This record gives sequence, C-alpha cells and structure tokens, in this order.
Amino acid sequence: MPTCIICGHAHTSSTYYTAKEMMFGMRDTFTYFECEHCGCVQIVAPPEDLSKYYPQTYYSYHATPLVDPPLKRFLKTQRMNFVLTGKGLIGRLMYQLTGVPDILKWMKHSSLNLDSKILDVGCGAGVFLLELHQLGFKHVQGVDPFLESDIFYNNGVKIWKKELKDMTDTFDLIMFHHSLEHISTPHAYLEIARKLLTPNGVVLIRVPLAGTFAWKHYGVNWVQLDPPRHLFLPTVKSMYLLAEQCGFEIFKTEFDSTEFQFWGSEQYLKDIPLNDLRSYSKNPEQSIFSSADIAAFRARAEALNCEEQGDSACFYLRKI
Repeated sequence: MPTCIICGHAHTSSTYYTAKEMMFGMRDTFTYFECEHCGCVQIVAPPEDLSKYYPQTYYSYHATPLVDPPLKRFLKTQRMNFVLTGKGLIGRLMYQLTGVPDILKWMKHSSLNLDSKILDVGCGAGVFLLELHQLGFKHVQGVDPFLESDIFYNNGVKIWKKELKDMTDTFDLIMFHHSLEHISTPHAYLEIARKLLTPNGVVLIRVPLAGTFAWKHYGVNWVQLDPPRHLFLPTVKSMYLLAEQCGFEIFKTEFDSTEFQFWGSEQYLKDIPLNDLRSYSKNPEQSIFSSADIAAFRARAEALNCEEQGDSACFYLRKI
C-alpha cells in the first residue's frame, strides 16, 4: 500500500491512474495515485534508472550565454535595481516602458540586492542564472546532479554537477524552478536548503499543481503530469504541509500558469508528443492550433490564475 510522499497518508482507495511518457513519445506507462488527505498526485513506483528519461536533448540542458551590448545591460541593471529598491529614475522609466517579466517579479518578492548570493537547484544549463547575471546579479550559482560535468561560463556563472547536500556556501535566495517535483525526497532537500539559507533568506519554489482545473479536466493527459520525470505533483495544501514540516512558512503564493496547460494537454489527447514535429512547440505554424486558439488558451490561463486554479504556482518560503 503506497503512502503519500508529502503527508505520509496511506493510500486506501482502489483508484489508480495509468499515464504515458509523452514528452519524447516513448509511451512507457506508469501508475500514479492521488492522496485522499492532501491531494498530492504521485507515482507509485519510479523507474530504478531515470536517466533514460533525461536524454541530452532534454530542454533544460541547453543554454546560450547572453551577451548584451553595454548600454542594454546597463539599462537592464538599472531596471533591476529599481525593482529591488524602488529607487532610480532610469530604472523607473525602463520598468514602465518594458513591463514586468516574470524573472523580475521573482526577484521583487525575495528581499534581494545585486550583491545577494543566489543558488538555482536543478538548473540544467542555467538559463535563469545567465539572465540574472545579465540583470546585474554578481553572485549566482547552480547545482544539478544530472549534468555531464561542471559548467563554468566566461561571465563567472558557475554550475556544479553535484547534489544540493554537497554545497557548502550559504545563500540569500535558493530557487527550485520546476525541479522539486523531480525529487523523490522533497523533505530532505528543503531541510538542506534551510541549512544553506541565510537568516533572512528566501526559498522560491515554482511547481506544477494538482487539484487544479487542468488535472481535473485532462487527468492522465495533463501535460504537466509528465511521467515519469514528475515524481509528485503537489496541491496548494500539500505545499503548505511540506513547508511547515521543513521549518518554513509560505509568505506569498502567485499562480503563474500559461497556455501550455491547454495546448500541451490537447496534443496528448490526440496522441501528439511534446517533441513531435506536429507539436506546437516544434512547428507552431503547422500545429493543430490557430493563433486564435493560442490566444484563447492564454486568456483562459490568466483567468484561472486569478481564480487560483492555474496549473502551476510560485511559492515564497522563509524560515519560521
């Protein structure tokens, strides 16, 4: 009898879900269950060797360092400084002209300055770290055990092929951008993160959410179920339980789902893998969706976020 990875509740229901690997179209099947207590959806028996499901074509393993011209980088840094401090005329103007990209929102709620030390866990090749460096953050690192080797970029960004427990530095912000759901021991990772966090530091967790519209509507065809890579999909309730069990409080939650929950899931309903040449992610103009379809999906995602029913959210944690 399986038990919930978050709350430890024994699964007593006879209801199980069989889902297929559809990112790469392998179509291997895996069994999931939904916790009756906290709603967390999770795999019953992960493969002993998950490496097959993280080939070198996996999207997060590829990143190109940004090389903005000096003026553009200066303006980005001024905008970032305004987001963090509320000061600076140039930064204010840039903020008003360019809007608020998600990466700026994440930093705004994390009580940082440009000298803060940031760690991204499960960062792959470091897409977010490279962008943060361009925005003016000087001390950014990543850690990912699935990399082939360490990555040291010429701009100073360092990414280590190691486990989080092997890190020895302390950080003002520790980020899990859609990586925690790939970990079989989330409690252990958050407890380690707590030890590596400075006293006023923040843990940022972006994660797909069960218990929301997409899971209820699409079931095993929900694109963010992503078997077998996603070992568990928490609910909001699950996240609050997990945070409290690890000595944190969640002080802010922002739903950040996108149109992906619709077009990806609709493709799976039609047996079209994410990396298929017919996929919207590969050939938008040749996909089964019109530009009007995507616009409608985007509007629906924004509405679901406002209703706190989007299929992903960003949680901000601090030590209790």
